[in-house]
Amino acid sequence: MRASIKAALTIGILLVFALPAGTEELRKQYWATSLSGAVHDTLLQGLDEAVTRGEVGWLDVDWQNGIPKMRRGINLILYHVGGNCYTGSDCDRFPSSEPTGDRWGKTERMIDLTDAAARKVVVDDLLKLAQHADGIAPASSIIGVHLDNVHKLDARGLADVFNEFLKSVKAAQDRGLISKARKIGYVAKNNPQAFREALKQSWLDAPPLYQINENARLDRDGVLDPESRIAQEVGKRCRIPVFLKTFGTDIADTIEENGEQPNVFVTKEMSEEMAQMPDVSGVAWSPDEANYHPTVFFQGSPVREVPFGSPCNE
Repeated sequence: MRASIKAALTIGILLVFALPAGTEELRKQYWATSLSGAVHDTLLQGLDEAVTRGEVGWLDVDWQNGIPKMRRGINLILYHVGGNCYTGSDCDRFPSSEPTGDRWGKTERMIDLTDAAARKVVVDDLLKLAQHADGIAPASSIIGVHLDNVHKLDARGLADVFNEFLKSVKAAQDRGLISKARKIGYVAKNNPQAFREALKQSWLDAPPLYQINENARLDRDGVLDPESRIAQEVGKRCRIPVFLKTFGTDIADTIEENGEQPNVFVTKEMSEEMAQMPDVSGVAWSPDEANYHPTVFFQGSPVREVPFGSPCNE
């Protein structure tokens, strides 16, 4: 044990002296999120402990479910349904909408974010969320938006939405509607291929605050699914956190057993294994995909901090 501690300290000292002066420090990340009601108490406690340790804390919530008390060191991200609208008066604001054709079909409809008029409604919503977050988050906190249902957009479509949002934020700051000192951004939700392309082509005016990839899983050889691996790549190149979202109802694989092929579901243990992989900042696990309410979060790799809004490294 003493030899192991001595070796670890030696490696730590060597790393410190190997880094050039002014190099940004590596910091662990903590992602406390829920889009189905209040954030689980266990995650909130973990968030508080993480920021107390000097780590980076992200509180990612749907404001309609309430926002926990903020404290210095916690960054605030507010959710928007994005490429969908809620049936009724919400959908009535858009030029048109279509059935989603999935489990959310009773409560949501699809809208076309490539349509300028529809996109303006969403961007205006995002600006209001940014103003709300600016009013309640500590002055030192980064704030941002978590835009859902952008999986049908290509790289150009993603750039249109988020660049228009960033421009509207800048205009609001110039008018004094949002603090000029406030750091504001957006989250990359799913669709990692299109985000990778938009970043590679420098079509996005700023990189995302972090990448989320849902329905992450491991195959029988312990290999991450392709989309999660792309998210890893984006995180490594852009030096941004990568958070994987797992669900206990997702099937990772099947196994041969007594002539049958029972399903292997994504467990908490599998999620913890994912968190140990390179360039994964953490993994949040929920028992059921129908309820986006993680009950556990596993921290992963630290991220080397860069100046806010720095472009991705090629």
